[in-house]
Formats: sequence, C-alpha cells, structure tokens
Amino acid sequence: MTCTNGQTRTHAAPATTSDHPRPATATRVLLVEDDPATAEVFERALGRDGYQIEVVRDGLQALRRLQERSPSLVIMDLNLPTVSGVDVVRALRRRGEPVPVLVVTGAQPWQCSLTDAELQPGRWLTKPVKPRALLQVARELVAGGRDGR
Repeated sequence: MTCTNGQTRTHAAPATTSDHPRPATATRVLLVEDDPATAEVFERALGRDGYQIEVVRDGLQALRRLQERSPSLVIMDLNLPTVSGVDVVRALRRRGEPVPVLVVTGAQPWQCSLTDAELQPGRWLTKPVKPRALLQVARELVAGGRDGR
C-alpha cells in the first residue's frame, strides 16, 4: 500500500466494518502526507471506518486535487514538498472553500503562521497521532464539529 513520492491513489472502504457502520454516502477525504508509513496507517484506519481516501504526497498535488473537486475533509501535514501545507490551507480559504481541515503535523500550533481563523473549520493534532484519535476528530469534523485547536 506504500506509494512513491508523486503518486496518488484512491482507496475505497470495505463493504462493512466491525466497529462502525459505513456512511450512507461516500465521504471523500483528501489525505496530504509525504511520509509513506504515516499515510499508509492513516489510509487504512480511515478506509476501515468507511471513508473514501485519496492520498497525495505534496502540496502542489493537493492544490490540483482541490481545484478538481472538493472533498468532505482534508487531512493535511504542514511540512510538505513543493508547497507547504500552510499555503495549501490559505489557498483553500482564499477560494472560500468551507471544507474542514485536520492538520496533523509535528509542529505545535504556536510554531506555525497558520491562524485559528484560517484553519476554521478545522482542528490541529500534533504527531505522533494514534489512528483512533485521528478517526475521532475526522468524524467530528465531517459531522460539522468546529472545535478549535
């Protein structure tokens, strides 16, 4: 399931899951993560929970995908090749896109120039992140939760 840098892949969830029912309609998630191991762990957890995942490895690919279609949720690392995650979030907000963004990064919020207003609707999780915590926040954001960092 590991992609090389520069590739994208869409992963559809299995028909049923043991812990959680599959959403009635496909919930599309754009996962922007350059680390293959982290992307694989997150992709598996989200797929088991019923999400349809597209993985991209850098900020430029993320911008291209976001121009093509708007997902239900963006899960974004900030330290990315080509274009930073901060710049991707800002471009998304400049276009008026209300899609929730879940920032999952090794940086602390105070170390980043991304403001609370730019992130909203969204949340911040500092790596390392357990898949269970990722799923909990993803569910909240998709359901309309607007908790801050």
